[in-house]
Amino acid sequence: MTYREIFDAAIGDPPPTSIDLDGVILRQRRLVRTRRLGAYASAAGGVLALVLGAGLVVDRPDLQPAPSATASRPPHRKSNQLLPTEAAERYQGGVAAAFVARAPGVRWVPLTAVSRDVLPTAPAGDAPVGGAYEDYRNVGFSAHAYPVDPTGAFSNELSALALAEPQPGMNRDVMDCDKQTFDSCGLSAGPDGARVRETARVRETARVREAVGGGDVTHFRGVDVLHRDGTWIRISLHSRDGRFVLTPEQLRDLALDPAARPAW
Repeated sequence: MTYREIFDAAIGDPPPTSIDLDGVILRQRRLVRTRRLGAYASAAGGVLALVLGAGLVVDRPDLQPAPSATASRPPHRKSNQLLPTEAAERYQGGVAAAFVARAPGVRWVPLTAVSRDVLPTAPAGDAPVGGAYEDYRNVGFSAHAYPVDPTGAFSNELSALALAEPQPGMNRDVMDCDKQTFDSCGLSAGPDGARVRETARVRETARVREAVGGGDVTHFRGVDVLHRDGTWIRISLHSRDGRFVLTPEQLRDLALDPAARPAW
């Protein structure tokens, strides 16, 4: 029995009407089919969105898990501490070995074994004696040691600093000679595009008089190297009477030596 027959049986002979019942029924059937297709499309779209969303998460580097710490670069920590570590001691040992290679016969003494008249007062050893630290302020290493001239006549203070990037205030782009006072300052290019600054000065420092027990002035000789990857190296020698264990050329070579540049 069709819908038409059902309506005819229910209402008998219908009065004249302008309503097209067959058209209404046909539109209703189309509406039902459209809703069903819409539901299927929504479900498929949800699955597709889920898949695409997962793909976007996978491709977004900011949501990726952190890579494993396999590099030798020290971890960056929000700390002003200088911490003695085995890695820092290895760095100090590498710099010391490169130092001795340029000045055979150099030995090492602790700071307390250097007298007021600049003469070592204790037997020197083959291993550097001093402080070696990981510098968590700027991510890197710092080391101090006290080389003695092969003749035993005088000693210097050696400072080595290797940072993943310069300290705030350091002109990493130019490393010019204008912003600090030096008795001499020279700029040059090193291997692989490195920038090199060589400086020297003589000045009076209370630290030398009070902490080290030396004379009224300290003689300073230093080399800064800024590598293209941002690594900053500073090697310096301090003397209380103007005598240095290394020549300026040897000090420059030491600052450019791979032993002075950690493999970040």
